[in-house]
Amino acid sequence: MTYPMNNYEFDLLRNILESTAGLVHDESRRDSLAFAVSGRMQATGADSVAAYLSLLGGPVGAPERQKLIDVVTIQETHFFRNPPQIRALRQHVLPELIRRSVAQDRPLTIWSAGCSTGEEPYTLAMLVRELLPMATREHVRIIGSDVSASALDFAEAARYGPRAVQMAEPIDLGRWFNVDQESYVVRDDVRELVDLRLHNLITEAPPFDDDEVDLLLCRNVTIYFNRATTKALMGRFHTALSDGGYLFLGHSETLWQMSDAFTLVPLGDAFVYRRDDGPQGRVMLPDRRTEAGDAPILLQERRGRTERRRRPGDAPRPSASAPARNSGPAVKLPPGQPLAGGWPPVGVPPMTLPTGQPSRAMPSQRPPSAARPPADAKRAGTRSTEDFLLNARAALAAGRYPDAVVAAARAAKADPLLVQPHLVSGEALVNMGRDADAIKELRQAVYLQPDCAPALLLLAGALDRQGEPAAAGRAYRSAAATVGDLPSEQVAGFFGGRDAAELVALCIRLAMQAERSARTKGREKR
Repeated sequence: MTYPMNNYEFDLLRNILESTAGLVHDESRRDSLAFAVSGRMQATGADSVAAYLSLLGGPVGAPERQKLIDVVTIQETHFFRNPPQIRALRQHVLPELIRRSVAQDRPLTIWSAGCSTGEEPYTLAMLVRELLPMATREHVRIIGSDVSASALDFAEAARYGPRAVQMAEPIDLGRWFNVDQESYVVRDDVRELVDLRLHNLITEAPPFDDDEVDLLLCRNVTIYFNRATTKALMGRFHTALSDGGYLFLGHSETLWQMSDAFTLVPLGDAFVYRRDDGPQGRVMLPDRRTEAGDAPILLQERRGRTERRRRPGDAPRPSASAPARNSGPAVKLPPGQPLAGGWPPVGVPPMTLPTGQPSRAMPSQRPPSAARPPADAKRAGTRSTEDFLLNARAALAAGRYPDAVVAAARAAKADPLLVQPHLVSGEALVNMGRDADAIKELRQAVYLQPDCAPALLLLAGALDRQGEPAAAGRAYRSAAATVGDLPSEQVAGFFGGRDAAELVALCIRLAMQAERSARTKGREKR
């Protein structure tokens, strides 16, 4: 049963949530809040909304406020979320920050603020493990904090369903997870780098000293705050970050008219913020979008006119898992040793391509053998086709998959010989779990361009999930042959910084697995 709230009760509840956790709820959330309150009324035995709100706002209401926050906060996230930012972390930010921490003989400190159920801090630990396979908590501190105790309980278990890993690549699934029936369990060597802490971004100071954090991620958190709350939070983030430290926000979040204290830096397809207050902040990271040797473009954002979890009340304490700033040994790299882990790992079980590969590749404009339309027709359709494609790619990157499919279909209609619309549409459909529809689009992409490696890899995974292992095996082998012929820089751009050798090995391994499944299936039919 859902108990309705009158206007006074609704306003009182909103005020409690905003003052407690900074959460802003407008009229559109009235029904969902009433549902949440009704559930908590049954749990507490309150006989009316007024009685529950009296308990909630009273002097002994802190435990119940925490439980209500657990219910009303949205815990929706994924591993390797926002592929452009993952590429920026893997290729630019983490290598630079690791070198800096080594040079300064101190641990690298990373804060995942508003980490929800833990996918983000564990993803960061996986990226660090790629670069520093032997790192310990004395070398790298990754703190994941959230206001929801139930979310942190889930993160502590580190056991996730297929939806949470839908943005992960097969390489990452094989290296960093153990598979237990339908669950993906984060491996211990990843978990040991992460401390989880209950922390309220609005009412509590950052769990760090000033200038201590090298990398701070707070993605899709401030969308629930008002402007004043967000501005105050950005001030605390600026204080916590070291000079030259980086701030990552969600794709829909911006500091425009919020804070002028950060420099906006483009890195590949991602835009990130950096604290640049002194000489340390003048370190330049390479920008793949500039010509070789050019310095990256630094933009001031302007538009228009110029340990494990600590509970509240725990005293701050240094430990091996969270050393004090400038204490503890730093990572010592042998001369000439690259910042990378080995591949392939020993004993990794073969994995199929998961639903939801991140957007990584745009193949050539047309197949070499395709007939060209007349020049006048090409000029007439160029602008609308490019606009549709831009919209499709933007929707795909933002996770608006239905919009990506619609925009891609318009681009394909405007120019039937283009490969990109079918690839974008196929990838969006895969992310939506519509493998049968995705296969049609991806096969069209491969028909137009037989050497389109991203389409082949996505197609193979979709075929495998649809119970067509023989066809999947052929697609995996075609992908292996195609990836090996691509220039190394193109592979890195397409596949999130991977190199051709490991992708070829992966495709061959997956092909062999699919072929074994096809043989088994054939014997069962006989």
